[in-house]
Amino acid sequence: MEEKKKKRSSAKTLQTAREAGYFGKKMLARTRSAVEAGQPVGWAMVEWWLGATIAKAMGVEMVFPENYGAFCAASRTAEANLDYSESDGFPSTLCGYARNCLGYTRRLKENGFVIPADATGGGMPKPDFLLACGAACDARYKWFQALGRYLDVPVWLLEFPQTGSREYFLPGNKEENIRFMVGELRSFVSFLESLLGRKMDWDALAERLDILFKTHALAHAVDRLRLAVPSPAMSTDFWALMIPHLYLPDDPETLAFYGRVYDEVKYKVDHNIGAVPNERYRMMFAELPPWHTLGFFDEVAERHGVAFAFESWNYHVPPPLPAGEKEGIGDPLELIARYSYHKFHHGADAGVKYGVDPIIFTAPYLEYVQDYRIDGLMCHPLVSCRPATYTLMHLRNVLLEKFKVPSVVVEGDIVDMRVFNEEEAHAKMDAFIETMDYHRELRRKEGLNW
Repeated sequence: MEEKKKKRSSAKTLQTAREAGYFGKKMLARTRSAVEAGQPVGWAMVEWWLGATIAKAMGVEMVFPENYGAFCAASRTAEANLDYSESDGFPSTLCGYARNCLGYTRRLKENGFVIPADATGGGMPKPDFLLACGAACDARYKWFQALGRYLDVPVWLLEFPQTGSREYFLPGNKEENIRFMVGELRSFVSFLESLLGRKMDWDALAERLDILFKTHALAHAVDRLRLAVPSPAMSTDFWALMIPHLYLPDDPETLAFYGRVYDEVKYKVDHNIGAVPNERYRMMFAELPPWHTLGFFDEVAERHGVAFAFESWNYHVPPPLPAGEKEGIGDPLELIARYSYHKFHHGADAGVKYGVDPIIFTAPYLEYVQDYRIDGLMCHPLVSCRPATYTLMHLRNVLLEKFKVPSVVVEGDIVDMRVFNEEEAHAKMDAFIETMDYHRELRRKEGLNW
């Protein structure tokens, strides 16, 4: 049997990034403690609706199977869950996050809903309900529903309007969508009140939202600090730092942590300290990373002086909500709706300017490529994720046509390391360096400013 290549851990360049894994472990531990204390627990998709924040304001501890899938992949313990899922009839082309969750949940059921002793990170306890979301991903409509073969718990789906670039600007379109979203959120609150037998604590929700907005403002400020040349942080730093701002943004400990992240990155910018010594190239990554092999990016940096200066639109916080949209809003559900809609549509101007759809997964990159002075794009198409794959081919064509920025395609998967050929990936990157040199000259000749 061929010996597997030894995993190289990602050498994060920020001290705070090296500490960020604490938050994922804290989230898992909280849910297990809640079950022991007789408190409710929910599993949520990454829903961008802040539905988990609403649930937490009602005393529910939330955990995210997508984050757990990334944790299992990074620990290289996902294979057993994937095999278990596939042996139950789920295809290998299904989302890696979903397959890891389905396999884990089958094991949980077969163990009498006692978390298996060998579960990665201590495991996820049985939930009292599932919070699903239809945004962005086609697998989401059926994934939590499919868990019904293992779990007899209710599923709530938060719907999400996803508007095209031009449609976004149609008269009345935005306000109509926000009214729809507020109605969805009110129905979700009613569902929770009925399920839990308690009323929403609106003061607790307002307090959590205040912390969330402050945390997200700091996370966005860190993103803007990364405009600096040389880049003060790498994508491998960001993929660690995203855990607290994506899953625990309403936690006071997260807010304090992001203050330290900002200070560390600001210090590096002020003192011209780059994440990559002798930075030669600045690349961007799209869209979902190979969690099992993040050390690949450090090797590329060492070989070629490549700084992955920005990445993964889907995991970044949006720019702050314009002040005019927050003024006079007394209903926290409307504030959530406006902010969530803003997350998915803040790239509408760029979408119209460059004639691209959908807004998600495409339009924001057209701004990033200029702001971050990008030399090349690494595309990571996944056989198990169509929404984050089909857009890549369109995006790479637009970047080349509009900005003379080339791209390299490295196939793989977010969770399943068996379909990521690291040697082939390095060979592609080695050859791509000359392509970036050539297009850098083309940009100069055409008067592009980087």
